[in-house]
Amino acid sequence: MDWRQYEREIEKEFREAYPSAQITPNAHVTGKFSKVGRQIDLLIEEQAADFSFRIVVDAKHRGRKIDVTDVEAFMGLVRDVEAHTGVMVALEGYTPAAINRAHHDDLDLILDVLNFDELQEYQGRAAIPYSGENGVSIAAPLGWVVDATKRHDAVAWLYQRGVTFDEAFNNKEVMYVGFWNKKDKQINTLDMLLEYQKEYMTKDVPEAEIQLLGGVKGQRVGARTLIRRFKKMRDSPLEFTGFIDFENFIFMCVLFTPPELERKNLRKLRFVIRDAFPIKVTYDHTHAIAKAREQLREQPAADKRASLLCQIGCWQREMGQLQDAKRSLEESLSLVQNNHKGLTQLFLVLMGLGDKGGTLNLIRRMLRIDPHNPTVFRECFNYTGEVGVTVPDLLELFATLKTDYAEDALVQANCDFYAGQMLKGSNVELAKKHLLSARANFERVFPREHYVFDILRSVLGQLPN
Repeated sequence: MDWRQYEREIEKEFREAYPSAQITPNAHVTGKFSKVGRQIDLLIEEQAADFSFRIVVDAKHRGRKIDVTDVEAFMGLVRDVEAHTGVMVALEGYTPAAINRAHHDDLDLILDVLNFDELQEYQGRAAIPYSGENGVSIAAPLGWVVDATKRHDAVAWLYQRGVTFDEAFNNKEVMYVGFWNKKDKQINTLDMLLEYQKEYMTKDVPEAEIQLLGGVKGQRVGARTLIRRFKKMRDSPLEFTGFIDFENFIFMCVLFTPPELERKNLRKLRFVIRDAFPIKVTYDHTHAIAKAREQLREQPAADKRASLLCQIGCWQREMGQLQDAKRSLEESLSLVQNNHKGLTQLFLVLMGLGDKGGTLNLIRRMLRIDPHNPTVFRECFNYTGEVGVTVPDLLELFATLKTDYAEDALVQANCDFYAGQMLKGSNVELAKKHLLSARANFERVFPREHYVFDILRSVLGQLPN
């Protein structure tokens, strides 16, 4: 791509981002201080109510990274033409010194990258990620792509064009999207979700910082928006979450960014949130289910049969055939009891049916699959509040498990630790009793340097005396 085409592509990007602005390529403005004409690759001007703003864009088509000298020269241009914001768009990125120079100046300067390497498979400028019947149409911000490959339980990822996912993930400059379905949930408002997330985000991390930055102006369908800033520990990357409160679900886009790129990437997050709009997803897996049933009639081995039944159950759940899905999943789990996908899908079905008794039986079953595994306890802990499952309900299950495994110190410790976690907000003395009992049993199993004792010290330290 030659420099003319490069500049045209950048102009196209900014015309989409600022549809009502006056955009002038190859503009000339007389400098306030220099008193001479200054050439600007792209000049963006807009009047918003009684406020006007000016953005100047410099498109660097070079085969090297932009250095600190380039950045300082551009800063002089931005100030000279009295622009509110300067944007440098480079083909090959920036040196660390250039990024630091821009970050530590009070000028609103954005250093961006627009690399036109050929898009990889499953990448694109836009996508429709979805979960269940809820979907959202999103567009990638300037210089980024949407990656539809499912990784780390996220529906989709966004990151800089021209780099791999692993590079973006390791650089902590990446976004992922998620959904919170309001239907049939006790936590069914954005404010309730924020409080719920705050509790587990700050659990065991007293130095964690949470700040609400307000909403995004001009959201495409007028939905309520909010951006949250989160820093877990001093050396942690910054984490921003953009929320859109749609009618039936809450859409979330989570951004990780190094502090020196915060301003640039926060703008990208705001672009995603402002442009997104909701879509209702419907499913028809009738043909796929019929083909899977044909395979079942061939009498496959037990593990294959369990896998087919589990997939049929998933499809039936997506089509709203909850009773049929329940039967398929229960038959699958009768063949392979510890199938995590089957257990998770059955929980979603029981939640949709409002079946508290079935949910409690499923939790009881999950606890007994591997009571030494803390992940099982965490998942059961997360079910509290769903279809009427309460803390006393889980405490009763833990007590029964302790009785059944009376001689197993690790099971005793896991039960007491999570009982203490659940009680610390309502009964401090009982919570402390469970946590101290957990510590005593963990000491029978693990060496003193094991990480679980750091967690216990932190949790106990948060309890009032």
